[in-house]
Amino acid sequence: MYKVGIIGAGVGGSYLSHLLSKEGVDNIVFDFRAPHEKLCGGGVSYKTIARFPILNELSCLKKTIWKTNFISPKDRMIKVELEKPITIFNRRDLDYSLLKKSMESSAHFRKEKVHAFILEGGHWRISTENGDYKTEILVGADGALSRTRRKLRAQSMKGDYCFALECFLDVQEDSVTYKFFPDFGGYLWAFPRVDSLAIGIASKHRKRKNYKVMKERLLRFIERYYPGMSKTISVRGAYIPFFSAKDIQDMPICSRNWALIGDAASFVEPISGEGIYYAIYSAEILAQCILEKELALYQQLCMKHFGKNLVKASQVFKYFYQAEFMEIMIQMAEVSLLARRIISGMISGSLDYLSWKSRFRKEFFKILGDFIFNADITIKKEIVTNLFKLSPKYYGLFFRNKIS
Repeated sequence: MYKVGIIGAGVGGSYLSHLLSKEGVDNIVFDFRAPHEKLCGGGVSYKTIARFPILNELSCLKKTIWKTNFISPKDRMIKVELEKPITIFNRRDLDYSLLKKSMESSAHFRKEKVHAFILEGGHWRISTENGDYKTEILVGADGALSRTRRKLRAQSMKGDYCFALECFLDVQEDSVTYKFFPDFGGYLWAFPRVDSLAIGIASKHRKRKNYKVMKERLLRFIERYYPGMSKTISVRGAYIPFFSAKDIQDMPICSRNWALIGDAASFVEPISGEGIYYAIYSAEILAQCILEKELALYQQLCMKHFGKNLVKASQVFKYFYQAEFMEIMIQMAEVSLLARRIISGMISGSLDYLSWKSRFRKEFFKILGDFIFNADITIKKEIVTNLFKLSPKYYGLFFRNKIS
Protein backbone atom coordinates (compact mmCIF):
# COMPACT_ATOMS: atom_id res chain seq x y z
CA MET A 1 0.00 0.00 0.00
CA TYR A 2 1.36 3.38 -1.05
CA LYS A 3 0.25 6.67 0.44
CA VAL A 4 -0.01 8.47 -2.94
CA GLY A 5 -0.35 7.19 -6.50
CA ILE A 6 0.51 9.72 -9.21
CA ILE A 7 -0.60 9.17 -12.81
CA GLY A 8 1.74 11.14 -15.06
CA ALA A 9 5.48 11.81 -14.79
CA GLY A 10 5.57 15.25 -16.36
CA VAL A 11 6.98 18.26 -14.56
CA GLY A 12 4.06 18.47 -12.09
CA GLY A 13 3.78 14.78 -11.25
CA SER A 14 7.53 14.33 -10.90
CA TYR A 15 7.92 17.42 -8.72
CA LEU A 16 5.05 16.33 -6.47
CA SER A 17 6.68 12.92 -6.09
CA HIS A 18 9.99 14.57 -5.20
CA LEU A 19 8.42 16.81 -2.53
CA LEU A 20 6.53 13.91 -0.95
CA SER A 21 9.56 11.60 -1.02
CA LYS A 22 11.73 14.19 0.73
CA GLU A 23 9.23 14.16 3.59
CA GLY A 24 9.13 10.37 3.78
CA VAL A 25 5.73 9.94 2.11
CA ASP A 26 5.67 6.64 0.21
CA ASN A 27 4.47 7.32 -3.34
CA ILE A 28 4.44 5.68 -6.75
CA VAL A 29 4.42 7.35 -10.19
CA PHE A 30 2.98 5.78 -13.35
CA ASP A 31 3.80 6.89 -16.90
CA PHE A 32 4.22 4.46 -19.81
CA ARG A 33 5.71 7.19 -22.03
CA ALA A 34 8.34 8.67 -19.71
CA PRO A 35 10.69 10.09 -20.64
CA HIS A 36 9.14 11.66 -23.73
CA GLU A 37 9.22 15.00 -25.53
CA LYS A 38 6.10 17.02 -24.84
CA LEU A 39 4.76 19.56 -27.32
CA CYS A 40 6.02 22.66 -25.55
CA GLY A 41 8.44 25.45 -26.36
CA GLY A 42 10.19 24.67 -23.07
CA GLY A 43 10.38 28.33 -22.03
CA VAL A 44 10.42 28.94 -18.28
CA SER A 45 9.78 32.46 -17.03
CA TYR A 46 12.10 34.21 -14.60
CA LYS A 47 9.42 34.14 -11.90
CA THR A 48 9.37 30.33 -12.15
CA ILE A 49 13.15 30.02 -11.80
CA ALA A 50 13.15 32.50 -8.91
CA ARG A 51 10.34 30.78 -7.02
CA PHE A 52 11.50 27.21 -7.63
CA PRO A 53 15.32 27.18 -7.44
CA ILE A 54 15.38 23.39 -7.90
CA LEU A 55 15.11 24.08 -11.65
CA ASN A 56 18.58 25.63 -11.62
CA GLU A 57 19.93 22.70 -9.63
CA LEU A 58 18.96 20.10 -12.22
CA SER A 59 21.74 18.50 -14.24
CA CYS A 60 19.89 18.82 -17.58
CA LEU A 61 21.08 21.34 -20.17
CA LYS A 62 19.27 24.64 -20.53
CA LYS A 63 19.65 27.90 -22.41
CA THR A 64 19.34 31.42 -21.02
CA ILE A 65 17.80 33.99 -23.38
CA TRP A 66 17.88 37.78 -22.95
CA LYS A 67 16.43 38.86 -26.30
CA THR A 68 12.97 38.64 -27.84
CA ASN A 69 11.49 39.54 -31.21
CA PHE A 70 7.83 40.49 -31.63
CA ILE A 71 6.24 40.37 -35.08
CA SER A 72 2.92 42.19 -35.40
CA PRO A 73 -0.10 41.03 -37.46
CA LYS A 74 1.15 43.34 -40.24
CA ASP A 75 4.67 41.85 -39.99
CA ARG A 76 6.23 44.82 -38.17
CA MET A 77 9.12 43.47 -36.07
CA ILE A 78 10.58 44.94 -32.89
CA LYS A 79 13.38 43.65 -30.70
CA VAL A 80 13.02 43.80 -26.91
CA GLU A 81 15.95 43.32 -24.55
CA LEU A 82 14.69 41.49 -21.47
CA GLU A 83 15.46 42.82 -18.00
CA LYS A 84 15.13 39.27 -16.66
CA PRO A 85 15.87 36.21 -18.82
CA ILE A 86 13.82 33.29 -20.10
CA THR A 87 15.32 29.87 -19.43
CA ILE A 88 14.62 27.22 -22.08
CA PHE A 89 14.71 23.49 -21.40
CA ASN A 90 14.15 20.42 -23.54
CA ARG A 91 10.94 19.15 -21.94
CA ARG A 92 12.04 15.52 -22.09
CA ASP A 93 15.18 16.38 -20.11
CA LEU A 94 13.40 18.67 -17.64
CA ASP A 95 10.67 16.17 -16.78
CA TYR A 96 13.06 13.24 -16.51
CA SER A 97 15.52 15.17 -14.34
CA LEU A 98 12.73 15.88 -11.85
CA LEU A 99 11.61 12.26 -11.99
CA LYS A 100 15.17 11.10 -11.23
CA LYS A 101 15.25 13.52 -8.30
CA SER A 102 12.14 11.88 -6.90
CA MET A 103 13.53 8.37 -7.35
CA GLU A 104 16.75 9.41 -5.62
CA SER A 105 14.53 10.44 -2.71
CA SER A 106 13.02 6.90 -2.62
CA ALA A 107 9.94 7.39 -4.83
CA HIS A 108 8.76 4.42 -6.89
CA PHE A 109 8.31 4.67 -10.66
CA ARG A 110 6.55 2.28 -13.00
CA LYS A 111 6.82 2.66 -16.76
CA GLU A 112 3.35 1.21 -17.12
CA LYS A 113 0.05 2.38 -18.57
CA VAL A 114 -2.80 2.76 -16.12
CA HIS A 115 -5.83 0.98 -17.59
CA ALA A 116 -8.25 1.54 -14.73
CA PHE A 117 -8.63 2.59 -11.13
CA ILE A 118 -11.42 2.06 -8.66
CA LEU A 119 -12.12 3.13 -5.10
CA GLU A 120 -12.39 0.14 -2.80
CA GLY A 121 -13.24 1.07 0.76
CA GLY A 122 -10.56 3.45 1.97
CA HIS A 123 -8.04 2.95 -0.86
CA TRP A 124 -7.65 3.05 -4.64
CA ARG A 125 -6.85 -0.03 -6.70
CA ILE A 126 -4.83 1.06 -9.74
CA SER A 127 -4.58 -1.51 -12.53
CA THR A 128 -1.84 -1.62 -15.19
CA GLU A 129 -0.80 -4.27 -17.70
CA ASN A 130 1.57 -5.67 -15.06
CA GLY A 131 -0.78 -5.89 -12.11
CA ASP A 132 -2.61 -3.97 -9.42
CA TYR A 133 -1.35 -1.37 -6.93
CA LYS A 134 -3.04 0.10 -3.88
CA THR A 135 -2.81 3.74 -2.80
CA GLU A 136 -4.63 5.92 -0.29
CA ILE A 137 -4.64 9.06 -2.48
CA LEU A 138 -4.88 9.28 -6.27
CA VAL A 139 -3.38 12.23 -8.21
CA GLY A 140 -4.04 13.00 -11.87
CA ALA A 141 -1.01 14.65 -13.48
CA ASP A 142 -1.59 13.27 -16.95
CA GLY A 143 -1.95 16.41 -19.03
CA ALA A 144 -4.53 18.41 -20.94
CA LEU A 145 -6.74 15.51 -22.04
CA SER A 146 -6.39 13.81 -18.67
CA ARG A 147 -7.99 10.35 -18.64
CA THR A 148 -7.84 10.52 -14.86
CA ARG A 149 -9.99 13.62 -14.85
CA ARG A 150 -12.55 12.03 -17.16
CA LYS A 151 -12.76 8.85 -15.09
CA LEU A 152 -13.24 10.91 -11.93
CA ARG A 153 -16.05 12.76 -13.74
CA ALA A 154 -14.34 16.07 -13.08
CA GLN A 155 -14.30 16.94 -16.78
CA SER A 156 -14.67 20.56 -17.85
CA MET A 157 -18.22 21.29 -18.98
CA LYS A 158 -17.10 23.93 -21.46
CA GLY A 159 -14.38 21.80 -23.04
CA ASP A 160 -12.17 24.81 -23.74
CA TYR A 161 -8.86 23.98 -25.38
CA CYS A 162 -6.29 25.52 -27.63
CA PHE A 163 -4.86 23.42 -30.42
CA ALA A 164 -1.12 23.63 -31.08
CA LEU A 165 1.38 22.40 -33.66
CA GLU A 166 5.14 22.24 -33.19
CA CYS A 167 8.27 21.18 -35.03
CA PHE A 168 12.03 21.40 -34.50
CA LEU A 169 14.71 22.89 -36.73
CA ASP A 170 18.42 22.13 -36.60
CA VAL A 171 19.15 25.84 -36.06
CA GLN A 172 20.94 27.81 -33.35
CA GLU A 173 19.41 31.13 -32.27
CA ASP A 174 19.85 33.54 -29.35
CA SER A 175 16.40 35.20 -29.39
CA VAL A 176 12.86 34.10 -28.66
CA THR A 177 10.36 35.15 -31.34
CA TYR A 178 6.60 35.71 -31.05
CA LYS A 179 4.51 36.20 -34.19
CA PHE A 180 0.87 37.39 -34.08
CA PHE A 181 -1.80 37.10 -36.76
CA PRO A 182 -4.63 39.33 -37.99
CA ASP A 183 -7.45 36.80 -37.90
CA PHE A 184 -7.28 34.41 -34.95
CA GLY A 185 -6.62 34.46 -31.22
CA GLY A 186 -3.23 32.92 -30.81
CA TYR A 187 0.42 33.25 -31.77
CA LEU A 188 3.45 31.51 -33.23
CA TRP A 189 6.59 31.00 -31.16
CA ALA A 190 10.21 30.18 -31.91
CA PHE A 191 12.15 29.09 -28.81
CA PRO A 192 15.89 28.37 -29.11
CA ARG A 193 16.85 25.24 -27.20
CA VAL A 194 20.38 24.00 -26.58
CA ASP A 195 20.27 21.66 -29.57
CA SER A 196 17.48 22.98 -31.80
CA LEU A 197 14.87 25.63 -32.46
CA ALA A 198 11.32 24.76 -31.37
CA ILE A 199 8.74 26.46 -33.59
CA GLY A 200 5.05 26.15 -32.83
CA ILE A 201 1.67 27.76 -33.34
CA ALA A 202 -1.40 27.73 -31.10
CA SER A 203 -4.88 29.16 -31.23
CA LYS A 204 -8.02 28.85 -29.17
CA HIS A 205 -10.23 29.18 -32.22
CA ARG A 206 -8.53 26.57 -34.36
CA LYS A 207 -9.52 23.00 -33.56
CA ARG A 208 -7.95 19.90 -35.06
CA LYS A 209 -10.15 20.26 -38.17
CA ASN A 210 -8.16 23.43 -38.98
CA TYR A 211 -4.86 21.53 -38.86
CA LYS A 212 -4.07 22.35 -42.50
CA VAL A 213 -4.59 26.10 -42.05
CA MET A 214 -2.34 26.26 -38.99
CA LYS A 215 0.30 24.07 -40.62
CA GLU A 216 0.36 26.34 -43.68
CA ARG A 217 1.05 29.37 -41.47
CA LEU A 218 3.76 27.49 -39.63
CA LEU A 219 5.46 26.39 -42.85
CA ARG A 220 5.13 29.87 -44.35
CA PHE A 221 6.94 31.37 -41.33
CA ILE A 222 9.71 28.78 -41.59
CA GLU A 223 10.16 29.36 -45.33
CA ARG A 224 10.35 33.12 -44.79
CA TYR A 225 12.93 33.06 -41.99
CA TYR A 226 14.64 29.67 -42.57
CA PRO A 227 14.37 29.04 -46.33
CA GLY A 228 14.43 25.42 -47.47
CA MET A 229 14.03 23.89 -44.02
CA SER A 230 10.26 23.33 -44.09
CA LYS A 231 10.67 20.28 -46.37
CA THR A 232 12.54 18.23 -43.76
CA ILE A 233 10.46 18.81 -40.63
CA SER A 234 7.95 16.65 -38.79
CA VAL A 235 4.96 18.51 -37.33
CA ARG A 236 3.12 17.25 -34.25
CA GLY A 237 -0.17 18.44 -32.77
CA ALA A 238 -1.60 18.53 -29.25
CA TYR A 239 -4.26 20.20 -27.15
CA ILE A 240 -3.52 22.78 -24.47
CA PRO A 241 -6.14 23.43 -21.77
CA PHE A 242 -7.69 26.89 -21.73
CA PHE A 243 -8.32 28.05 -18.17
CA SER A 244 -11.93 29.05 -17.61
CA ALA A 245 -13.08 30.99 -14.56
CA LYS A 246 -16.47 29.26 -14.77
CA ASP A 247 -14.91 25.81 -14.89
CA ILE A 248 -12.74 26.34 -11.81
CA GLN A 249 -15.85 27.34 -9.88
CA ASP A 250 -18.04 24.51 -11.17
CA MET A 251 -15.48 21.73 -11.63
CA PRO A 252 -13.95 20.06 -8.57
CA ILE A 253 -10.22 19.35 -8.79
CA CYS A 254 -9.97 17.51 -5.46
CA SER A 255 -11.88 15.51 -2.90
CA ARG A 256 -10.92 13.74 0.33
CA ASN A 257 -8.80 11.15 -1.52
CA TRP A 258 -7.95 12.49 -5.00
CA ALA A 259 -6.68 15.63 -6.73
CA LEU A 260 -5.63 17.02 -10.11
CA ILE A 261 -2.56 19.17 -10.79
CA GLY A 262 -1.07 21.15 -13.68
CA ASP A 263 -2.63 20.72 -17.12
CA ALA A 264 -5.00 18.06 -15.79
CA ALA A 265 -6.56 20.79 -13.61
CA SER A 266 -6.51 23.27 -16.57
CA PHE A 267 -3.86 25.37 -14.82
CA VAL A 268 -2.45 27.06 -17.92
CA GLU A 269 -2.27 30.84 -18.30
CA PRO A 270 -4.55 31.56 -21.29
CA ILE A 271 -2.69 34.49 -22.90
CA SER A 272 0.90 33.23 -22.88
CA GLY A 273 0.19 29.51 -22.62
CA GLU A 274 2.53 29.26 -19.62
CA GLY A 275 1.91 25.97 -17.83
CA ILE A 276 5.17 24.88 -16.18
CA TYR A 277 4.89 27.51 -13.42
CA TYR A 278 1.38 26.40 -12.49
CA ALA A 279 2.18 22.69 -12.72
CA ILE A 280 5.00 23.11 -10.21
CA TYR A 281 3.06 25.54 -8.01
CA SER A 282 -0.03 23.31 -7.83
CA ALA A 283 2.21 20.33 -7.02
CA GLU A 284 3.77 22.30 -4.16
CA ILE A 285 0.36 23.27 -2.75
CA LEU A 286 -0.93 19.71 -3.04
CA ALA A 287 2.15 18.26 -1.35
CA GLN A 288 1.61 20.58 1.61
CA CYS A 289 -2.08 19.64 1.80
CA ILE A 290 -1.18 15.94 1.83
CA LEU A 291 1.45 16.41 4.52
CA GLU A 292 -0.99 18.37 6.67
CA LYS A 293 -3.86 15.96 5.93
CA GLU A 294 -5.97 18.81 4.53
CA LEU A 295 -6.54 17.60 0.98
CA ALA A 296 -10.01 19.20 0.84
CA LEU A 297 -8.36 22.66 1.06
CA TYR A 298 -6.29 22.16 -2.09
CA GLN A 299 -8.65 23.82 -4.59
CA GLN A 300 -9.27 26.78 -2.30
CA LEU A 301 -5.54 27.31 -1.80
CA CYS A 302 -4.84 27.16 -5.54
CA MET A 303 -7.39 29.91 -6.10
CA LYS A 304 -5.89 31.96 -3.30
CA HIS A 305 -2.29 31.72 -4.50
CA PHE A 306 -2.61 31.88 -8.28
CA GLY A 307 -6.18 31.23 -9.39
CA LYS A 308 -7.27 34.87 -9.30
CA ASN A 309 -4.47 35.76 -11.70
CA LEU A 310 -5.62 33.03 -14.10
CA VAL A 311 -9.20 34.31 -13.87
CA LYS A 312 -8.05 37.82 -14.85
CA ALA A 313 -6.01 36.42 -17.73
CA SER A 314 -8.99 34.47 -19.05
CA GLN A 315 -11.10 37.64 -18.95
CA VAL A 316 -8.46 39.69 -20.79
CA PHE A 317 -7.85 37.03 -23.46
CA LYS A 318 -10.70 38.11 -25.75
CA TYR A 319 -9.27 41.65 -25.86
CA PHE A 320 -5.60 40.82 -26.10
CA TYR A 321 -5.43 39.05 -29.45
CA GLN A 322 -7.42 41.49 -31.58
CA ALA A 323 -5.20 42.50 -34.49
CA GLU A 324 -5.49 46.27 -33.96
CA PHE A 325 -4.64 45.95 -30.27
CA MET A 326 -1.54 43.84 -30.97
CA GLU A 327 -0.48 46.26 -33.67
CA ILE A 328 -0.78 49.21 -31.27
CA MET A 329 1.20 47.42 -28.55
CA ILE A 330 4.07 46.67 -30.92
CA GLN A 331 4.00 50.14 -32.47
CA MET A 332 4.11 51.74 -29.02
CA ALA A 333 7.01 49.50 -28.00
CA GLU A 334 8.82 50.59 -31.14
CA VAL A 335 8.97 54.21 -29.92
CA SER A 336 8.77 53.84 -26.12
CA LEU A 337 11.41 52.34 -23.85
CA LEU A 338 8.84 52.24 -21.06
CA ALA A 339 6.44 50.21 -23.21
CA ARG A 340 9.25 47.76 -23.96
CA ARG A 341 9.96 47.46 -20.24
CA ILE A 342 6.31 46.63 -19.57
CA ILE A 343 6.45 43.91 -22.23
CA SER A 344 9.69 42.63 -20.71
CA GLY A 345 7.94 42.42 -17.35
CA MET A 346 5.09 40.42 -18.84
CA ILE A 347 7.54 37.96 -20.41
CA SER A 348 9.48 37.49 -17.16
CA GLY A 349 6.27 37.04 -15.19
CA SER A 350 6.98 39.94 -12.85
CA LEU A 351 3.92 41.81 -14.15
CA ASP A 352 0.80 39.76 -13.43
CA TYR A 353 -2.76 40.34 -14.58
CA LEU A 354 -3.90 41.58 -11.18
CA SER A 355 -1.48 44.50 -11.23
CA TRP A 356 -0.75 45.37 -14.86
CA LYS A 357 -3.69 47.77 -15.25
CA SER A 358 -2.58 49.88 -12.30
CA ARG A 359 0.95 50.02 -13.69
CA PHE A 360 -0.32 51.01 -17.14
CA ARG A 361 -2.42 53.81 -15.64
CA LYS A 362 0.60 55.02 -13.70
CA GLU A 363 2.85 55.03 -16.78
CA PHE A 364 0.24 55.99 -19.39
CA PHE A 365 1.23 59.65 -19.81
CA LYS A 366 4.94 58.79 -20.00
CA ILE A 367 4.22 56.30 -22.80
CA LEU A 368 2.00 58.88 -24.48
CA GLY A 369 4.85 61.39 -24.26
CA ASP A 370 7.24 58.91 -25.89
CA PHE A 371 4.70 58.38 -28.65
CA ILE A 372 4.22 62.12 -29.29
CA PHE A 373 7.92 63.00 -29.32
CA ASN A 374 9.51 59.84 -30.78
CA ALA A 375 7.07 58.44 -33.34
CA ASP A 376 7.23 59.62 -36.93
CA ILE A 377 4.13 60.85 -38.68
CA THR A 378 3.47 57.51 -40.42
CA ILE A 379 3.41 55.55 -37.15
CA LYS A 380 1.26 58.23 -35.52
CA LYS A 381 -1.31 57.93 -38.29
CA GLU A 382 -1.32 54.13 -38.09
CA ILE A 383 -1.75 54.10 -34.31
CA VAL A 384 -4.55 56.66 -34.40
CA THR A 385 -6.28 54.63 -37.13
CA ASN A 386 -6.00 51.44 -35.06
CA LEU A 387 -7.24 53.22 -31.94
CA PHE A 388 -10.41 54.27 -33.74
CA LYS A 389 -10.98 50.67 -34.86
CA LEU A 390 -10.97 49.40 -31.28
CA SER A 391 -14.25 48.93 -29.46
CA PRO A 392 -14.93 51.27 -26.49
CA LYS A 393 -14.62 48.13 -24.35
CA TYR A 394 -10.85 48.33 -24.81
CA TYR A 395 -10.66 51.68 -23.08
CA GLY A 396 -12.64 50.21 -20.22
CA LEU A 397 -10.11 47.37 -20.13
CA PHE A 398 -7.43 49.84 -19.08
CA PHE A 399 -9.38 52.37 -17.07
CA ARG A 400 -12.18 50.46 -15.31
CA ASN A 401 -11.51 48.57 -12.13
CA LYS A 402 -13.49 45.54 -13.23
CA ILE A 403 -13.53 43.54 -16.42
CA SER A 404 -16.93 42.22 -17.41
